[in-house]
Amino acid sequence: MRRLAVAALALAALPAAAQQQYASHDAYRVCQPAMTSQGLQVVEDACGTLHSPDFSRAHFASLSELEKARATREAFTDEVDTYGACVSAFINSYRRPGAPADSPAPDQAACAHAWAEDQATQAVRDFGKACIDFSNRSFMDKSLSPWSGECYPAASSGRG
Repeated sequence: MRRLAVAALALAALPAAAQQQYASHDAYRVCQPAMTSQGLQVVEDACGTLHSPDFSRAHFASLSELEKARATREAFTDEVDTYGACVSAFINSYRRPGAPADSPAPDQAACAHAWAEDQATQAVRDFGKACIDFSNRSFMDKSLSPWSGECYPAASSGRG
């Protein structure tokens, strides 16, 4: 009970802006759209702009289309890795002596990084669904080259 009271006092002591920075979503803390948008703008000069491939309506008509889309997915996830490293360097630049301690830029940049990771996750999911659809059709339709490859990248220890 005492811990709960201490936690409540600590939360009450946080500035209102810090409390509103995150919105609860399925028990996870996520950035609000406005904070994400600000973060994307804050890191744009240093890290560039990401353009996510849209596989949500993908319907591969051939093995070559699938392979081309897979290469696009791989290139995008590599780009997100590079972007994430850049954003981390941007955030770390605010941890040096003399940097403004009250700047919202590191938190905004963290939201941009979270957004980028979400984009990569969505691209992998949507490609995977379209790939499985193609794989299933390729075993039933003789006009399609059979596909029995991987539709999702192998999990690596480097990506949580």
